[in-house]
Amino acid sequence: MRLKKIGENALQWLFTNYLGWIERTVTIRWEEENRYGDSQIFGFWHEDSFFMNLVLEKLAHKTAPVDVIVTADTRGNYIENMVRRCGGNALRVPDGFKAFAALKKIVQDSYEKTHSIAVALDGPLGPRHEPKKLAFYLSEHAEEDFVGISLSYSSCLRIRSRWDKYVIPLPYTTVTVAVKNYGVVKKNQIPKLPVSAPEPVPEPVSGVELLPKR
Repeated sequence: MRLKKIGENALQWLFTNYLGWIERTVTIRWEEENRYGDSQIFGFWHEDSFFMNLVLEKLAHKTAPVDVIVTADTRGNYIENMVRRCGGNALRVPDGFKAFAALKKIVQDSYEKTHSIAVALDGPLGPRHEPKKLAFYLSEHAEEDFVGISLSYSSCLRIRSRWDKYVIPLPYTTVTVAVKNYGVVKKNQIPKLPVSAPEPVPEPVSGVELLPKR
């Protein structure tokens, strides 16, 4: 048990310090179609969870403080540590039927205090890029706008052995963050959501015409 705890602490230290290195070296390119209100429901793909800590930290300055829904099992411990490091608050929610009571309290709290909520759309265990109804349930019952967030990276490591193909951005990379407001979305009317942000269009060099790819 002690060795397990030591291992968890070491991983948390590694994740947190690497996130700080990324924060110091990354360039973020924003593509925003959103009017930031007092509180909103943010949805993102699970594969982007690592960098989303920095995205949500910056969005918190534009809207209310952001609470992030995190699984209640051991995997959530690492996520909660990074969420706190970025000034957010983790809402631990168990998987399966036990989630109902926790979600009921989250909805109730949304009426009583001003805060935004973020959730991985296809989390905690997939299938990849198939959104579950949680974010839209919160949007419908709390009557808050759903805001979809998609990312793309100029360079990154992708763990292809994982179900979500988890992304770890490399230092000095450029990350494009696309933010789109869909309004209040009902859980039975989920819109088609992009799986990544659009790639930037290269600027033409003076005197040279860029032709479309064939």
